[in-house]
Amino acid sequence: MSLYGVLRSGVSGMNAQSNKLGTVAENIQNSSTNGYKRASTEFSSLILPSSEGNYNSGSVTSRVRYTIADQGPIAYTTSASDLAISGNGFFVVSDPSGSPYLTRAGNFVKDGRTGNLVNASGFTLMGYKLGAGAVNPSLNSLDGVEPVNMASFAMQATGSTKGTFKGNLPDSTVAKLPPDPPEVSQRSSLQVYDKVGNPIKIDIALSKIDDTR
Repeated sequence: MSLYGVLRSGVSGMNAQSNKLGTVAENIQNSSTNGYKRASTEFSSLILPSSEGNYNSGSVTSRVRYTIADQGPIAYTTSASDLAISGNGFFVVSDPSGSPYLTRAGNFVKDGRTGNLVNASGFTLMGYKLGAGAVNPSLNSLDGVEPVNMASFAMQATGSTKGTFKGNLPDSTVAKLPPDPPEVSQRSSLQVYDKVGNPIKIDIALSKIDDTR
C-alpha cells in the first residue's frame, strides 16, 4: 500500500466523523426550531479493487439523512395565525422571487402591507382559492396556488349550536310522552370541543316517545 493510500484512508475516516459531529451539533442547535427534522449520519465502507502486486486501501463514506416523514410535536401558541399539520404534508411557501418551497413550520403572521400570511423568513404562505373560481388541486403540482390573504378572507369560523344524533331502540320499548319519566333504552356519548379547543364529553340517553316510529 502506498503512502497516498494510507493518507486517503485516514482522511476519509476523519471526514466521516466530522460529518457525524456536524449532524449532532445541528440537532442540538435546532432543538427549538419550528419544523426542523432530526438529522442522522450513515456510514458505509468503500472497498477499492487492487491491481496485481499492489494493495489499494479502502475508505469510509458518510451520508446525512433527515427524518422528513416523522411527525413532530404540535405545541400550543397564543397567535391566531399559527398553523400546524397533523400527519403527512407540507406548507407551500413562496420567496420574494416567486420560487416555491415546502416547510412544516407553521409560525405565520399577517403582513401589514399586503395582508398575506408570511413566516419568519418573509416567505408567503400559498394555498388554493375558495369559493367562486376555485381550482381542482392536482397531485404533485402547485398549479393554481395563490397567496393566502387575510385582508380578503371573508370566512369566519362559527361554533355549532345544534346537532342531530340517531340511534336504534328495541321494538319492545314502551313509549312515554313528557312529562312522564322517560324509559331510557340506550345510552351513548359524544365528544365536542369548547371555544378554546378543550374536549367535553356529552352523555346521551335515547328514549321512545312515539309508538309509530
